[in-house]
Amino acid sequence: AATQGYLGTRRIRTPNLGIVTAPTYPMLRDVTIRSFLEMAEGLVRDYNKSESHITMRNGSEILFRSTEHPERLRGPSISWWWGDEAALYLPNVWQIMIGRLRQYGLHGWAWITTTPKGRNWIWQRFIQAVRKGYRIFKASTLQNPYLDREFVQALVEDYVGDFAAQELYGEFIAFEGLIYA
Repeated sequence: AATQGYLGTRRIRTPNLGIVTAPTYPMLRDVTIRSFLEMAEGLVRDYNKSESHITMRNGSEILFRSTEHPERLRGPSISWWWGDEAALYLPNVWQIMIGRLRQYGLHGWAWITTTPKGRNWIWQRFIQAVRKGYRIFKASTLQNPYLDREFVQALVEDYVGDFAAQELYGEFIAFEGLIYA
């Protein structure tokens, strides 16, 4: 399940610079970049794997970065940012990244995708304190047209209670009374 929100009010000029982030370098490499390349098939002109940099056919560039060290995200002026699995980010990643949305002097776009992980910073910022200019789009795993129906049914049969609500239906669940050993 994915929950996403975005920030932005103006059109984006092309070519432009965008950044895609993931919580760790292995997640960036194994999931986010791989998924992006599958979805952007035919639109990529050049992929420099060692630099985690893509140039699109329209001249736009995309940097892929980990959020493990948020301070290292400072600097670039970008037109847009996509944060994947953002529930695993430290809260200041959002603040740092929205400060980058200034390429060409325009206020750019930001969106995050994630499976909710309890009542974390995403819940606090986008659900608890609804703010103008932000939107939430919730999608259930059951609504994903790219998943095999038998696979989805197996998940429905195996996942129960709050875990199912979070993982299958994209609900922000407050896991209370848990004991961590």
